[in-house]
Amino acid sequence: MKQSLLKTDRFFSILDTILSTLDINELLTTVVKEIQSILKADRCTLYLIDWGNNELYSKVLQADNLVEIRIPIKKNSLSGYSAIARKIINVKDAYDDSELKAIDNGLDFDRKWDEKSGYRTKSVLVVPVPLEARSTVIGVFQALNKPGGFTDSDVNIMGQLSYFLNIAVNNALLFQAIEEEKMLKEYIIDDIDEGICILDIKKKVISANKSLQVMFGSRCPVGSMIGEYFFELFPNFNNTLLSEKIDEVHRSGIKKVAVLEVLEVKIIPYFDDNGKVRGLVLIFKSTFKGRI
Repeated sequence: MKQSLLKTDRFFSILDTILSTLDINELLTTVVKEIQSILKADRCTLYLIDWGNNELYSKVLQADNLVEIRIPIKKNSLSGYSAIARKIINVKDAYDDSELKAIDNGLDFDRKWDEKSGYRTKSVLVVPVPLEARSTVIGVFQALNKPGGFTDSDVNIMGQLSYFLNIAVNNALLFQAIEEEKMLKEYIIDDIDEGICILDIKKKVISANKSLQVMFGSRCPVGSMIGEYFFELFPNFNNTLLSEKIDEVHRSGIKKVAVLEVLEVKIIPYFDDNGKVRGLVLIFKSTFKGRI
């Protein structure tokens, strides 16, 4: 009897690679290629989910360059349906409407990508990557065009690997966030006179320096700021010129200055690899002698 791949050294080798990878780009490229070779698929993609923009995104190699791809999450697409319904999809022919409707009457396959590239998608396996202990997913793994279609064994393999991909993606994203914070902190010197606060795109505090704590008094220790919504920590700034300027910088990506009664606040955007605003650095300079 042929030995199950789940019990082979090769399976444990790819498992070791998945769990030892802290680079999100390596997960999206090298690790995906390894899984592709196990499945004997023609193409594979690990999509991560950006629920804020309702998109699936990944990175692919094009002429030795990493290029980000994004697609909307829609229930009438195979990957989108898998993400929303948290279900595995395994079809022999994506162009066979009757096969798709047997899964869900609203399910469809968007052929425009094939029409643009000249590629013909046939067999498709999409497996949601669950977010541990939550009723949602962190991504979906999509495999295309295995000769003869994907088997129950392939589904079983990906069901096992998806759990470990979840762990790996979470670890890689956490590592990336830590590295980004370290890079940002290169701009922060603890004894700098100005108070500094770094916000993510949702206006939650990523980091702050000691001068900010001194400026605002003991009611806001630095340690208690991390992860909190800025305007809940500092409600007096809500619906002020500062909140207005923060929104402007989020939209425009252009540095602004808010001059308040006893403060001057510089709002400086920082960007992701695609030039989108990823967060803000706020620099507070007191124009009043004493605490605010």
